[in-house]
Amino acid sequence: GLEDSACTSGFSVTIKESCDGMGDISEKHGGGPPVPEKAVRFSITIMSVSVQAEGEEEAVTVFREPKPNSELTCKPLCLMLVDESDHETLTAVLGPLVAERDAMKNSRLILSLGGLPRSIRFHFRGTGYDEKMVREMEGLEASGSTYVCTLCDSTRAEASHNMVLHSITRSHDENLERYELWRTNPFSESADELRDRVKGVSAKPFMETQP
Repeated sequence: GLEDSACTSGFSVTIKESCDGMGDISEKHGGGPPVPEKAVRFSITIMSVSVQAEGEEEAVTVFREPKPNSELTCKPLCLMLVDESDHETLTAVLGPLVAERDAMKNSRLILSLGGLPRSIRFHFRGTGYDEKMVREMEGLEASGSTYVCTLCDSTRAEASHNMVLHSITRSHDENLERYELWRTNPFSESADELRDRVKGVSAKPFMETQP
């Protein structure tokens, strides 16, 4: 119901990102190359495409994925021979992907569709991660940590007393700030004091996740 010529800019594409370990892929016999015998897959799903036509109040959704959780719509971007617990190798392999993703977040893609150039923005939503991978991506301590939650600063002891009143307080930007505190220790605190200050952030967060 829109004029084609009114839809040249204002396209938005929302992309769901997912990443998970695929477990053991070792050869049961034979001496293969000495690579980690685990794999990790990073994939994306195009969730929706909307357009804000010139002079229109509201954006119009022109595509919405009918089966957003189907493996058929989930496109693998990167398949790695790496153990998902190996933070250094995982971040090194995903580094170029993160760089490209950051470039895409801050720019527009111009494509010729139907004979007219269309300007397209991308929005990434990192929701396809299990808790282990969220901790990995956000630089948090592993799941045995006192800091039991990936969404707030609650400790095990606090959480066991308070079963009700919780809210989402952690964010990627805050995790980055806390990592800097952890790295620089500006107040010259002891290890325990510092750890309490940064609430379990102990590595550099390298990709934002969303609850």
